[in-house]
Amino acid sequence: MKNFEKINTKSFKLSDQIFFAQRLSLLLSSGISIVEALNMMRNMDNSQNRKEIYRIIIQDMEKGVSLGRSIINMKIRFNSLLITLIQNGENSGHLAEALMYAYDHLEKKNEMKKKITSSLVYPAFIVLATIIMTLFLILYIFPKIIPLLNSLDIKLPLITRIVQGSYYFLISYGLWSILFIFLTILIFNIIIRRNLAIRYRFHLFIISIPFLNNYIKTYLLSSVCSIGEMLLSSGKGLPDLIIFSRDSSRNLVYKKLWNDMYIESMHGIAISISLKKRNRFFPRLLSDMCILGEKTGGLGPMLGHCGRIFEQDIDNSLKRFSSLVEPILMVFMGLIVGSIALSIILPVYEITNHLSK
Repeated sequence: MKNFEKINTKSFKLSDQIFFAQRLSLLLSSGISIVEALNMMRNMDNSQNRKEIYRIIIQDMEKGVSLGRSIINMKIRFNSLLITLIQNGENSGHLAEALMYAYDHLEKKNEMKKKITSSLVYPAFIVLATIIMTLFLILYIFPKIIPLLNSLDIKLPLITRIVQGSYYFLISYGLWSILFIFLTILIFNIIIRRNLAIRYRFHLFIISIPFLNNYIKTYLLSSVCSIGEMLLSSGKGLPDLIIFSRDSSRNLVYKKLWNDMYIESMHGIAISISLKKRNRFFPRLLSDMCILGEKTGGLGPMLGHCGRIFEQDIDNSLKRFSSLVEPILMVFMGLIVGSIALSIILPVYEITNHLSK
């Protein structure tokens, strides 16, 4: 029997959490008890670590501990929305429906991550190929003509001198430069993790990047809007939604904003007013939707509509990004490789002219 401390609480990846929510919801909807459903899921799972987690959860539930509390006690790395909806579903007696809500949201989140990743794979490949080709030309091809260039009394073209200087720099300081960059990134990450003030400024910089800030904010808020519809529809109040948004946010700027808005909500200030006061960080569409939701008494559906609009905007932005970045990167690769090729060809041309004279 494994000790609790030896269990890997990170064994439930996002895809595993999606499977957990969907399968448990379907099993509970069929009428079987939650303990029986968890036993079936335990028997079907191939991971010994997850089997052990299921076993402990089942033991807890047989002792009267709720599913949500057992997951929290074990510190399993579940999505915060999934845990919140599990607890809310257990309290309301509609756990199967709450799990299906969670499944829908996590599935959308997973699809969005896949789209973002796939849109970045091709540019990353082109950049990597360009770097490899550039290094090959500078470090392998170019050195073969350096003795010839040094033996001739001619002024080398500017582009050739630039490539020659790059070659000498890479030979002398290339490894040191790589080590310096690696250490700089490592130290920067350590400082950001340990210093909240610097991390706050870094997060503020991320959401203030020109041309990208609107897309970053839309991505961060699309999830909040979708979650808002789920929580408000499942019986939670607006303060619960704001607290959840604050606790689940990884961006310290938005974490502080949500905390300030929670304090304001406790003093009776409407969320639409709080959003308008912070229009630098929240799109006008969101505050307008909240105004309509407050007037009609349907804030949850309005947040859901806003979330779907944000998701569509992100999807359209990714398509535009892919269509624009591909030709730009191809031109960039052509310019880099072509410039190095010219740095080799132009001296040969100069040598030919010099010999013909």
